Amino acid sequence: MPNIYVRNVSEGLHTGLILLRERGIWQESRSGRVIEYPTPVMTTYVVPIERVLFYPERDANPFFHLFESLWMLAGRDDLKFVQQFNSRMEEFSDDGVSLHGAYGYRWREYFSIDQLTKILSHLEKEPNSRRAVLQMWSPTDLSKIVDYPHSKDVPCNTQVYFKIRNNKLHMTVTCRSNDIIWGTYGANAVHFSVLQEYMATKLGISIGTYYHLSDSFHAYEEVFDKTCKILDSKNLNPLWYDSYLGWHEGMHYSPEAMFNNQLYIDDDLNQFMIDPFNLEYKNSFFVETAVPMLKSWRAYKEKDYETAITYLQDVPALDWKKAATEWLERRRKKWQSNLAQNNQNI
Repeated sequence: MPNIYVRNVSEGLHTGLILLRERGIWQESRSGRVIEYPTPVMTTYVVPIERVLFYPERDANPFFHLFESLWMLAGRDDLKFVQQFNSRMEEFSDDGVSLHGAYGYRWREYFSIDQLTKILSHLEKEPNSRRAVLQMWSPTDLSKIVDYPHSKDVPCNTQVYFKIRNNKLHMTVTCRSNDIIWGTYGANAVHFSVLQEYMATKLGISIGTYYHLSDSFHAYEEVFDKTCKILDSKNLNPLWYDSYLGWHEGMHYSPEAMFNNQLYIDDDLNQFMIDPFNLEYKNSFFVETAVPMLKSWRAYKEKDYETAITYLQDVPALDWKKAATEWLERRRKKWQSNLAQNNQNI
């Protein structure tokens, strides 16, 4: 079983694409032609907080990645909140109202207990424990896929294991089915590293290594071919995987902490879900990064690109700022090109 040992998600995506291109096997699936590695694959992130992607070829949506992560930590399963950042989320809802496999809801509500709170309490009392297991898959999911085989949403990620060693919180995520472009080196790398940071902050310890075990490590044909353009551009820049090394005034950039007041994280999460512009936050990340990004997103939806980008100017989390600005610039360029083309056709 391969172990993709990398610094961060950007390097992971590059390496994962190479692995699939060189040793993947093409086959049919219920969702189209897919290339899959013949065995499970482990990805080891040494610096999991370097979680933001900047590849223009991948064109990852940083707004969706960030806000879905906060939605998860808040324990939500409502479609309405996440759908505003990604209209395709409705494709994964069976009823058009909620998401059956929503990870955050399963962390905090689905099993009738807040698993995160229980795990934190356990690790505080027994820091050497090997029993800190976060459950996402349920036996009822087996009934669902048998009784309703066309159901759109059962969890892909199934468990998370936490352990404290050398005063660092290490985390292992297990996944039954992992699309490496949208999942492994996209949303999953953000969702679970944010979860890891949340748990470590709550425990008052450092963030350790993040291990991600993908039982089915795969990608779908069309998006795989498009994203593999990343591999062809590596010689254009010695920092070919566009990591956090070098792009901040030639220096390494260490991401801003998302949470600096452990006692009020959950309060701030809930406020952001209900009344995001109230600004009575105790964790500065919400005021300085999450709220400006939300304002930026809403301006973008009105096609006011100038205002959208202006909202990002003073964001101190430079990774989110960089990714969001570049994502908006790509869309502004396309919008302006389409506008010019339409004017020529009048």
